Amino acid sequence: MRKRESLYLHALFALVREEFEHDRDLATEAFEEYETMDVSPTAVHRSKAVHERAVFALADELSSVVASDVDAVGESRRNAGEETDRYAE
Repeated sequence: MRKRESLYLHALFALVREEFEHDRDLATEAFEEYETMDVSPTAVHRSKAVHERAVFALADELSSVVASDVDAVGESRRNAGEETDRYAE
């Protein structure tokens, strides 16, 4: 992946993170690993490797947040007696 692509993905994932924080009222520690990296998508002077690590950290943390949301929805459906697999025949 080229540096420009890494910067683009970093910016895209940072926007997704902002949407998740705004819409889901996430705790601040949800993105702790990314925050410790101290790199922003606009830091064009930083190396490609740093941006790639930031992208992977954001992707990992975003997927964890989504997985916990999916687990919570599945649990609430089970508690309500709804079918959790809507594609089952």
